[in-house]
Amino acid sequence: MRKLLHYLEWAYLKKTLAVLVLAVLIVAAIPAFVIPNVKADASEARVVSDSYYVASAPGTLAAKTGDLVVVGEIENVGSGIIGNVTLQGIALDSSGTTLGTATGMAFTFETTPTERVPFVIDFSPASSWSANVARVNVTILSVIDAYSPPPSGVNFVLPPTGIPGNPYIYTGTIINNGSQNMQMVWVVTSFYNSAGTVVALNWTSYLNYVNGYSSVFKHGSGNALHYVATPVDNTAAISNQIASASAVIDAIPVGTSSSSSGTPTSGGSTSSGAAPFPLLAVIVVVVIVVVAVAALLLFRKHPEKQPETQMPPPPPPPEV
Repeated sequence: MRKLLHYLEWAYLKKTLAVLVLAVLIVAAIPAFVIPNVKADASEARVVSDSYYVASAPGTLAAKTGDLVVVGEIENVGSGIIGNVTLQGIALDSSGTTLGTATGMAFTFETTPTERVPFVIDFSPASSWSANVARVNVTILSVIDAYSPPPSGVNFVLPPTGIPGNPYIYTGTIINNGSQNMQMVWVVTSFYNSAGTVVALNWTSYLNYVNGYSSVFKHGSGNALHYVATPVDNTAAISNQIASASAVIDAIPVGTSSSSSGTPTSGGSTSSGAAPFPLLAVIVVVVIVVVAVAALLLFRKHPEKQPETQMPPPPPPPEV
């Protein structure tokens, strides 16, 4: 009898392990079926120019006073449309010793071939060594293919206008002459010094947001959106360097989502925006639920074994 019980227990254990192993294999195989291969070659983007400064006060780009902030511009040098671009900065002193490393991102939803967009890297906190920085080496860490091409037809009514001063102002108006209604409409601006080096940047809040609520930027209606861009975390020293600027329009068709990990809010900060539907997470949850139910059924079919106790002797035979 004991051998039989031992055999049944071992069979039950193997059955449970088989269910768990199968569940693990299913979860491990999910990415191969539902996650597209969106990682692109880092060589599809290059750093065009960059500069750095030590923040005199906390702001949108600098987390703390004394932070080393790097701003610059990347260019899509590949043949496809790219989305997220992450970068790494390595701060070095005059002898080439590494003082610190940090990562940053470019501000764009989709970047077409030859298009340029700005980026930022914040070394936080860096107040203990930022004054000793002699140069910063910036490299591309990764590039992600865009989920969809940028919509056509969203353009500037006229070339934007630069107005020198403190702050330097770059202003313009955009219109939707395409065939799709738009959401998440924003403008990303790079500010250059006389040598063509990026010294500041700006990303507007969503221009089609009215009183905190999204308003569809309709196509073909003649509706226009006006914007004003000034250097984020501006100082007189930054604005006085600016000789020119350029802007890129980003817009997402209604009903789709962005491949960007960072999206704009008022004041130039970033927050989580719309993202693709979390299909993988849903599938994983379903698999976990199925495994839990299967395990529960197995446990119900085989109740927990009670600990063995010494049974009392049988009662004496009845007296005749």
